Amino acid sequence: MWIVGLHLRRRGEAVTFTTRILLVLLFGLGLSLPSGGILHAQEEKPQITNVRIGFAGAYKLGNWTPVQVDIEGGSNALTGELQVIVPDGDGVPTTVINPPNRPVGIEPGRTTTVQLYVRVGQSIAPLEARFISADRKIQVKRTFYAGPEAVEGIITGGLPATSRLVLVLGPSLGLGDLLANEVDNELTRTRLVHLESTSELPTQWQGYEGVDTLVLSTSQPELYRPLLQSPGRVEAMRRWVELGGKLVIFCGSQAEELLGTNGALVDLVPGKLSEIVDIQQSQALEIYSGSEKSVTPDRRVNFQVPVFAEIRGKKEAVVSRGQVDVPLVIRSYLGFGELTFVGLDFDRPPLRDWSGRVSFLKRVFAWGDNRSSQLGTNETIELSNEDIITQVRNVLDQSFVGVTVVPFALVAFLVIGYILLIGPGDYYLVTKVFRRPEFTWISFPLTVVVISAAAYWYANWQKGDQQRVNQVEFIDFDATNDSVRGTIWTHFFSPQVDKLDLSFRPVLFDDDEIENNHLVAWLGQPGYTLGGMQSSSGQTSLFDRGYRFTPSLDAMEQVPVQLWSTKTITSRWNCQTNFPLQQSLSRTDDQLLAGTITNDSGQTLEDCVLIYGQWAWNIGQLPTGTTFDLSEAKQPRMVKTLLTSATAGDTTITNTASDGTVPFRQAQEDMTRLAKTMMFFHALSGERYTGMLDRYQSFLDMSHFLDQPELAILISKSGDQGSKWYDATKPLGSDKDRYWLYYRFLIPVQLTTDN
Repeated sequence: MWIVGLHLRRRGEAVTFTTRILLVLLFGLGLSLPSGGILHAQEEKPQITNVRIGFAGAYKLGNWTPVQVDIEGGSNALTGELQVIVPDGDGVPTTVINPPNRPVGIEPGRTTTVQLYVRVGQSIAPLEARFISADRKIQVKRTFYAGPEAVEGIITGGLPATSRLVLVLGPSLGLGDLLANEVDNELTRTRLVHLESTSELPTQWQGYEGVDTLVLSTSQPELYRPLLQSPGRVEAMRRWVELGGKLVIFCGSQAEELLGTNGALVDLVPGKLSEIVDIQQSQALEIYSGSEKSVTPDRRVNFQVPVFAEIRGKKEAVVSRGQVDVPLVIRSYLGFGELTFVGLDFDRPPLRDWSGRVSFLKRVFAWGDNRSSQLGTNETIELSNEDIITQVRNVLDQSFVGVTVVPFALVAFLVIGYILLIGPGDYYLVTKVFRRPEFTWISFPLTVVVISAAAYWYANWQKGDQQRVNQVEFIDFDATNDSVRGTIWTHFFSPQVDKLDLSFRPVLFDDDEIENNHLVAWLGQPGYTLGGMQSSSGQTSLFDRGYRFTPSLDAMEQVPVQLWSTKTITSRWNCQTNFPLQQSLSRTDDQLLAGTITNDSGQTLEDCVLIYGQWAWNIGQLPTGTTFDLSEAKQPRMVKTLLTSATAGDTTITNTASDGTVPFRQAQEDMTRLAKTMMFFHALSGERYTGMLDRYQSFLDMSHFLDQPELAILISKSGDQGSKWYDATKPLGSDKDRYWLYYRFLIPVQLTTDN
């Protein structure tokens, strides 16, 4: 009250005794009234109560993953936008938002759950969620920090990009037993996640991007019945497999309900269900697993196994039942992805208790732990924790035209020289030469300015003042359904501080008007190396505001770049188009190929190699409009030998091993050799050949098609630019950029009854 009186006196106003009494009464009345009394009722704001990220808290860094945000309504109904902010691999904040045609509605007293998709770039990264109302006011925001496990206000940290994430929906199959002897390494270990219901499955395919294998165990069909009312989840699953995912289905006794005409999983099987038969013998199962232990003591079983017509894929563990061969395992494909079907219920006895179960599952999943390999050069390659994409990024970083990286030794030498110049050098100049110590007030700042200007000039001379782009793109064609899949990695150099509005436009044989679906993102670097996503837990960015993805994740707005810096961005796209080749291939009696291939693409295909099974034919150049007859081809060579030969890369390497292959230590700076290794990593025994992992971008590996007798693969490269990035309306890059464009064509092979 004394303060009020003093304030009024200072304004020169007369304050009477009565006025003071009234002020005291009003002040006391205000203190005694409850909050929201006669002045106004205080509105209750909505609250963000919880965030769930990934699958039961498991997700991989550098991949899209689902995130669910729970918002509890306040006093008023609100409509608006949900924003979720996480850092990218460089520590720059990125924002994703809900589509504007599906605004978030919040009702008073009710909890609204919103699902978005985020791409986390740091191992211990905070997540911020915001709700912004239609009038663009932030109604509520909350930050969730990362920890070892999810508790109130805490989310789990991301798994390394080189780890293996396996989702299992349905009864347990005992997959944990497969990992009993796994090397305990944080960067490579396998994480098994058991989902409780189909509601945990993403509704968009990109939600599975960080998943290595999805396993469906179906002996409890009631778990899958909700999918009939949620076809979007099945479509997302199918789309993910078609774009390179890996799906394993165990389905025996419940096949009729789940795999029949109107079944929830009918679109995910390798054929058309015709019947379910009883199998009473287990010998084929035991032989397939390589186990000496019988399923039952008397080898009598009663398995209900589905039989398919028009099977697509390779039959394994075949049981003869009269005139019908019933495969227990089918190695198939769906689009560009891998589909493995097991017609048995492994969660039920007697298979659940079979001592040979682990051997069988190992063969089905093909999980191994090959830590070293003996190469033809007699040098042992130890498997590191580094992913091969890191080497790809290194090569892209060193390949900019007109941009020279200053050696660290030179930088260290110049820093030492600078310290000597402004310290002892300046002292000697003003005291021994000029004999006027006060001149240091002039000489010292002058030296700093001159040296700084010289350093800037030298850096600009070395790095240039033009934007540069190095780009690698893979475009895959499927003749069986006229589908196309594209993957692009673009590494660009910026000579100045800038903000870019990045959009992407696929180009197919010079046609940039194709209708397509695409996603864009940043591409991280796995591991603990400098700039790696594991090492970036403490990394901060010079840019606090960051950038945002468009609601459909097909563009990035206001992407900040630093002076003389690089950034790697990526896009995955797909479309439908006419197959650009005419082909007539058939399998011969000696398991080779015969027939012709005609190039109708309108472009010359360079460095063509035709692959079928374990064999590869070097076709060379295939100009547009020409036909190649395999009867005129040279003798085929083994796939690994041809794809790692002296002439398999951008340059010829003459120092080969005794088997004609080029050791990886000599090939690792060649982009085409790296690309071919990633395209068929498993077929080339990639871990043993390179000493590296291939898990971050493993969907590119098409080795599983080499097991399909009805398909061949033609690979080639092109000197064209390929797809394009734009900064607003301006193409990204310059006239001195470098592009590597590779095509792969899945070609059907005609099989006869005899072969």
